[in-house]
Amino acid sequence: MAFTLRIGLLLLTRSPFVTAADGGNDTSHGRRDGWVSQPDGRGTFDILWSCLITIFLCTWVSLHLNVPASHEQYRHLFFRKMRWMVQAIMAPEFVLAFAIGQKVEAKKSVEQFRGLDLLRENTFRTVGSALSQRSRLQDAGDRVSSLINKIDRKLHGEEKNTRWSIRHAFYANMGGFVLHPRESAAFPINAKQLHWLIKQGYVEYPKMTAKEVWDKSKADGFQKSLTCLQTGWFIIQIVGRAIQKLPITTLEITTLSFVLCTLVMFTQWANKPLDVESPTVLTSGKSIAEILIEAGPAASQPFKQTPLDFIDNQSPSWLTEVQPHLRFRTGPRTRPLPRLTNDRFPVIGAGPDAVFLFLFTMAYCGLHFVAWDFSFPSLLERDLWRAASVTIAACAFIFWVCETYQDGHRLGRWERWYAKLFHDDRNGRINTMEKIRRNRRFIPVWEVIVMTPVTVVYTVARTYIVVEVFLSQRSLPVGAFNTVQWSEFVPHF
Repeated sequence: MAFTLRIGLLLLTRSPFVTAADGGNDTSHGRRDGWVSQPDGRGTFDILWSCLITIFLCTWVSLHLNVPASHEQYRHLFFRKMRWMVQAIMAPEFVLAFAIGQKVEAKKSVEQFRGLDLLRENTFRTVGSALSQRSRLQDAGDRVSSLINKIDRKLHGEEKNTRWSIRHAFYANMGGFVLHPRESAAFPINAKQLHWLIKQGYVEYPKMTAKEVWDKSKADGFQKSLTCLQTGWFIIQIVGRAIQKLPITTLEITTLSFVLCTLVMFTQWANKPLDVESPTVLTSGKSIAEILIEAGPAASQPFKQTPLDFIDNQSPSWLTEVQPHLRFRTGPRTRPLPRLTNDRFPVIGAGPDAVFLFLFTMAYCGLHFVAWDFSFPSLLERDLWRAASVTIAACAFIFWVCETYQDGHRLGRWERWYAKLFHDDRNGRINTMEKIRRNRRFIPVWEVIVMTPVTVVYTVARTYIVVEVFLSQRSLPVGAFNTVQWSEFVPHF
């Protein structure tokens, strides 16, 4: 009987399905192979569940996509969001770049509309002053004066409440406004096109307050609160494990990178409405043909995206401009575009936002170096992780160098800087035709030759990172299953 009991205990200790408590608090010796349950510590399921639910919340809840086309059904929206979720998992730093770029465009729109807001304010003041003078000249009674004062307050209140805000700008750039000209098909417009239409008198200034714009958002406070709580608790756990020198898995390091990207995306998309399903229709008494004729030679060329391409042609975009050259398309095929695509490459410029994005991107890539000396199931996996970490950082740096140079060349930034440094106006002047030529050729041949292998190598390295974080769960250090002793952070007297 005693011999049988000893054999049973020996087999139990050799089984891959062992408990985390068997390892005690020893974090420096041994590994634990196979699936580990969690009666006294944390097990494999705890690690996987905590990381997977955090990744899902970070990639699904944080995505703020543009307004869909009117004919699209729920399945179209679902699969589109799934594609962007996969993209956020494979390259969260690029999704973050879209978020920052959209906020930069929204801020530019607010500056552009400021002139219209001042014009409206002056108009309201002029109308109110005229009404007041007329009232005094006609010596109207108290009832008429009260009516005039009510109209004056209404005019000024309307001007104040409907002033163009960053929420209006986000809403417009995501396809929230649709232009329906007389006897013409409706199509979405962005903030820059809307500004031109208002300035030319083709449409009225949208009578929407920032609150009314936000009412169209399907933002769920519970989802965002749950995401913030989960990500916050995850960060606290990682910090606690680091302080107590408990092993951290590569899956947790990768999840932490998603958490950091999500927190920044939340700040960039804080004023962008979420999951808007129906746009605001703006009607015009002019037909699109009349608008184009009155616009002059600038609108004489055939449009590629919408009839207002001469104002802003929605470029550069992956779906509408890059994929056709690659002989495959998954985006809208009808023209004018039924919706504004989500993948317009951000034009961030060379300001503080660009510097922040560059530093954060490099910090995100550098976070993988934290696992440089982690214990891997095999030496080959450790070496491949190191190679993939270096590759991701190098590819991101090369991408930034190429894109920054081409963006500066496309916008004439380098010529202007040269003119300021050397006081040479000849190099700083770029005529209109040169600007048009550069804007049309937004991806030159040299950039395609350089970026194609860089993109392929980055994809391979990133794919290995995503696969390895799950493969490494088959064999982890014993201490990885120990939980943080929170009582040690409480002062003892």
